[in-house]
Amino acid sequence: MSKVLRDASCPIGKQCPEIAKGPSGYEIVGTNIPDPRLPEHERRVVVPETMLPELGGLDIADFEAWLEERRRTPGDMLRIQTRGAYAVPSDDADFAGYLGDAPGPASEYREPFFQELRDDAAAGRVWRNLVVLDGPPTEYQRYANEWVYTYAVEAGQDVRILDLAEHPVARVLLRTGDFWVVEHQYVAVARYDEAGQHLGEVAVEDTSATGYIAAADLAWHLGTPFAAWHTAHPQYHRRHIAA
Repeated sequence: MSKVLRDASCPIGKQCPEIAKGPSGYEIVGTNIPDPRLPEHERRVVVPETMLPELGGLDIADFEAWLEERRRTPGDMLRIQTRGAYAVPSDDADFAGYLGDAPGPASEYREPFFQELRDDAAAGRVWRNLVVLDGPPTEYQRYANEWVYTYAVEAGQDVRILDLAEHPVARVLLRTGDFWVVEHQYVAVARYDEAGQHLGEVAVEDTSATGYIAAADLAWHLGTPFAAWHTAHPQYHRRHIAA
């Protein structure tokens, strides 16, 4: 027997959208949305936003504004990156050049980003970045190491590499995925599709944020400063692979 927690009226006057607590978990009834990607036993449904008002505040419509509302000066911001590749349009030309024979990065997007890092560093706004490696670096990660992080560190960003082969206890981060921790207090989870396209961020409620913050702190302490890690692994440098 299910206990109805919330319901709402349909246009025809019946109580059709419904959230109930059943013997196996929460049961949601709503308008069916055909989705051929789902397995036979699953369905996608839509329920009115008014039935889940507490979730409205978790959808971050403007992430840059969300960050600026929470960042402090001086302050701290940590990004955890767990994906092997990202589909970032501003990276496309440089990534292709890295895989080819381009002598170095040339994207117009680079200097504004590095200037932002320099300005933050000068103001005491610490910007940390932890990159999780699950096996040897992918082509995209090698590109990011040589043509992004090397310059970002020079501009004032604190970057560390966490190799799961050396610290398997941190493998839990592959389940949490990418997320941000701002001022050791606010957490936002970054969403991506299978191709690495960015789908936006979702805020984590205070009661759940503690676990993310603890995982980020542990991961950071296990990570190796980027310059030391990169110097110790010349086998992943482009010139070594090309030779």
